[in-house]
Amino acid sequence: MVYGGSGMTEEIIYEAQQYLTIEKEEGFKRIIDIEDLMKRHNLHEVIRFLKEYFRDKEKGLRNLLLMDKCQKKIDEYVAAMFRMHMAIKTLETAKEVKIIERSQHRTEESGQFHKRNRRSDHRSRSWKNRSHDEKNRPARYPTQRAA
Repeated sequence: MVYGGSGMTEEIIYEAQQYLTIEKEEGFKRIIDIEDLMKRHNLHEVIRFLKEYFRDKEKGLRNLLLMDKCQKKIDEYVAAMFRMHMAIKTLETAKEVKIIERSQHRTEESGQFHKRNRRSDHRSRSWKNRSHDEKNRPARYPTQRAA
């Protein structure tokens, strides 16, 4: 199954979802349901949402630390933030792999290299100042380069 028109495979989504699922005494709890998000949104939007949610958790963690550093909720925040970070990295890595695969596919399709503009290519390699007599003169001031 392809999610959100982005070409993401089920394995990548499953791996990211594993990071965002916590096992509790009463069963499993999902921090965020990635599968649902990927059905409705593209990969870029999901990554942006996860980063915004991560920043919100970060702000909440700061507030908790200011009030009382011994709260159990701090551990939960840190664990959730770590899991979100790992899910984001999983999706970003998949996005980078997809971009590389797409560029390789396009190269294989074209089958040839495009020629560059000969005139500009030639100028960039062998440009020479024609008004310069090629003599090195000492600088008038220490900060001035020799012409």
